[in-house]
Amino acid sequence: MRIACSVETIMDEIEYARIYQELAAILNEFNLGWVAQQVADTVEIGKTIQERSLKRKTPLLKIEDYTAKEQLLLLIDAVQQSTVNTSEMEDEIAYFLKVESETSPLGTKITFASSSAESAKTIEFTSNLTSARNKQAIALKKLLEKLPSEPSNYVTNSEIKSKLGGSINPDFNEAIEQANIFDTYIFTILLKAIANEGGTIYYNNILDQTPKYLTFRKTAGKIHGNAHPYTYAVVEFANKPTLEVHLGVKVQGRAGVLHNCNILILSQKEANMCRLLNREPRHSQVILAVKSQHSTSELKLEMAGAFIGLASDIRYEGGSYFISNSYSEPVAKLLTIARKKWELNIFPSSTNDVHRLMYSFQTIFKDFKARN
Repeated sequence: MRIACSVETIMDEIEYARIYQELAAILNEFNLGWVAQQVADTVEIGKTIQERSLKRKTPLLKIEDYTAKEQLLLLIDAVQQSTVNTSEMEDEIAYFLKVESETSPLGTKITFASSSAESAKTIEFTSNLTSARNKQAIALKKLLEKLPSEPSNYVTNSEIKSKLGGSINPDFNEAIEQANIFDTYIFTILLKAIANEGGTIYYNNILDQTPKYLTFRKTAGKIHGNAHPYTYAVVEFANKPTLEVHLGVKVQGRAGVLHNCNILILSQKEANMCRLLNREPRHSQVILAVKSQHSTSELKLEMAGAFIGLASDIRYEGGSYFISNSYSEPVAKLLTIARKKWELNIFPSSTNDVHRLMYSFQTIFKDFKARN
């Protein structure tokens, strides 16, 4: 009996390994090879195991390899992150733009542009597009969830390809592009927090025009850069200094070096001076900064270490946040011990985590109003 179980386990592991390779190959066909690579990087590192003993206060740590089944589970979760969770974010952004269009001229498109005058990509966020992708992504998730328990009854590649093709935007599925969607989603959470605290929001761009649609930076750049009509939100609280919310800008730290911020809130007075003098914002004039990390696999510990170093050089009035759609227990532990603000697992269906982040943002603005 034991021999039979052992043979069955070996056969299952072979099946799991085969399915893993086939699924990774499918991802490559759809230009999602970066998703499989992120998982492969996690697998290469191995998993950390704690060995506890009554004789020791601190557990001993050791690294073990992931089993073939665990590797497959990691890859399935990564596909979910890049399809279901991303399509949910797109749906939330579409709803946000629809609501904003009732009081502003914003359209349904967002352009993500680099510092190059030619390099820009536009994506349309409308419910009929995002809902359709989300339905396909959920169907894909259901297909993939069967694999770990029924490796021998593997669904055909054509089924997976069909659902995968319908759940992603084929023109907007690179790692940096999904990270841009994640930052925009955080931007919507932040603006909701501002509105909840009684702030009035309108939009402007680097050309001092009211934009017809949003244009954001693809990667962090100059707040005064004008290769594209980069958009920012202007925030007004009654009888308080006006603020601006920017995506993807650099800020000067105490050590005189520039740091990348995915989202930055600063006084309009400082932003105006930066545009006038072609310089970057000073950390002392910043209200809040967000360092985000979009990942389809488990966060690496060095990401938290880099954020801790950054946060020590930029002391903001409201503080710095590390925010990710993914999770890692060691990252959460390290950031907590270092007393940094952080939120992981931020995506629409993770309701409690999203609400906690929004309320945390609201506290920043409550304190801002009290101080000024």
